[in-house]
Amino acid sequence: MRLLAILFLSVLSGAPREWRDSIRDVYINGKLDRSAQTMVTSTPRMLAVVCGDEVLFFDPESNVVSRTPKSGFAFAADRLTAKSASVVSSERAGDVVKVNDSTYLATLDGKTVLITAHQSKAGPMTVEELWQTAPVWRAIAESYEPDAALIERLRKIGEPVRLQIVLATWCGDSRHHVPRLLKSIERAANPNLSVELIGIGPEFTTPMTVVQGENITNVPTVIVRRGANEIGRYVETPAAATIEDDIADIVQGTQKAHPSRHERGALRTRGTYRLRDARRHFEGTEQFEVYEKIVHSVIRKRDGTSIETWATPAFVEVTHRGKTTTRARFRRTGESWSAESRGADGGIVDQTLITAAPVVTPATITYTWARNVPRAYVIAERGLGEVRDVKFRIADGDVPKFVRLEDGSTRRLIGVR
Repeated sequence: MRLLAILFLSVLSGAPREWRDSIRDVYINGKLDRSAQTMVTSTPRMLAVVCGDEVLFFDPESNVVSRTPKSGFAFAADRLTAKSASVVSSERAGDVVKVNDSTYLATLDGKTVLITAHQSKAGPMTVEELWQTAPVWRAIAESYEPDAALIERLRKIGEPVRLQIVLATWCGDSRHHVPRLLKSIERAANPNLSVELIGIGPEFTTPMTVVQGENITNVPTVIVRRGANEIGRYVETPAAATIEDDIADIVQGTQKAHPSRHERGALRTRGTYRLRDARRHFEGTEQFEVYEKIVHSVIRKRDGTSIETWATPAFVEVTHRGKTTTRARFRRTGESWSAESRGADGGIVDQTLITAAPVVTPATITYTWARNVPRAYVIAERGLGEVRDVKFRIADGDVPKFVRLEDGSTRRLIGVR
């Protein structure tokens, strides 16, 4: 009754309900139906399956499945969103059980409907196989109208270039950028541009030869090759306005520095630390910026490795770059930290722990967050973190002039502005 009441009230109010694409795998009587699209809405959270000429509404709180004609949904051209301004029919169709946040099991009209987390195709695939795995991606490509100037830049590439596009159909960034890039490449019709598509599995472990061998930390990643040589790569989001801009810039040797996707706010201060090991040998430098909403740090060591950190007391991202690359992200909810690391070590290594301790990261500024406390959640330069006793020597101030770590290594401020 709850579902029917919600739908009925939405009709009376005239307020459209907003739906957004949320890819799942839908099995009907044990057979995967790729044509079925799953969408979600919030307040209250509900799941809808667009299947044939009807839409099935799943309400896990009342354990009811209801149906309405597909004509009650107004889809955007790219099928990423839809509105249901009215409900033509809201008849009960069956019962549903919510197994977990991504799995639903229902029975209706003598059929069993199973909705589970999407299993991305892993390994090489053709464009047509990509469209079959995620049909909404085809709609995104078909509805996208690329900029004419960008098409001309791609069309003017005068020597053979291969784009190795590593993607995952469970990934929102892949969904947003890859179909648009494929549309632009098709529109450019340049025989010098060739494409290789490789899917990454849901646990970021397959194909391992690609995850490890190509240092894949995020998807989508586009490796741009001229012959056997990599000349640059696009990772996750564009540095310029679009992914096509980035590819053209890489080919022309004018790749832009990525501004990052993190919200920063106003710049408060920036500076440099000199790093020495316990024997007073020079180890490297750290350049940092303290913004209104986040801390950014890049440590560059003598051996050529670098550690880039973005940090707030509730979110941390650490990228370790050397012969291989790994990236770890940490998120705090209440007193619970969840973390995952991915990259050349292979797959997703995750961690969940409960702690009220403050967080300390490779960025020197964050050591002030644990000043005068006996224990901290210490995030490593590579991999995950641990809650442990800490004995740091930290000078006064939000930007300390000197820090001595437990292993005897030091960080001394040599410039600030």
